[in-house]
Amino acid sequence: MLDAAAAQGLLEQYAAAWAANDPSALALFWDQNEPRPFYKAEEVEHFFHSAVDIAAYWQHNAQFHDAIQLSFSHTHAQSLNDGLTLVITRMRWDIRFAGDAKNADGSPFTSAGKAMGGENHVLAIVRATASGPKLIGWSETPDAPISYMRRLYEWSARPLP
Repeated sequence: MLDAAAAQGLLEQYAAAWAANDPSALALFWDQNEPRPFYKAEEVEHFFHSAVDIAAYWQHNAQFHDAIQLSFSHTHAQSLNDGLTLVITRMRWDIRFAGDAKNADGSPFTSAGKAMGGENHVLAIVRATASGPKLIGWSETPDAPISYMRRLYEWSARPLP
């Protein structure tokens, strides 16, 4: 069983691998023996269901991102069975896109060279392995647009007398 503190530590190490912008560093956090991994990035309209597709997503990002920072908070861990732990957390992300960033289809990315940031909820499944805890599933979920926009308006408000 992975407790919340250990899950937070794992996520912080995973964030460092993202900051390195190295697909092979990210792969080290995943159980390569898992026959049914899943990965859902907020910006992608579908789930990836194979290690090959997940690795291709990371490889694209290595050229797409110039810099990336992730931070995790409000992390909870719940034991499932068979050495599995469900981890839920909030993820803050900040990305600066490469100046020549292209979409996965090769078309120019409209925000190339610019930075963006936001927050998501993450649901991850972690398996206990002989080499330590490894991810087997990941899903990023933003809030509903109306809730997210309301919060952005509140964050943008200047103090009034």
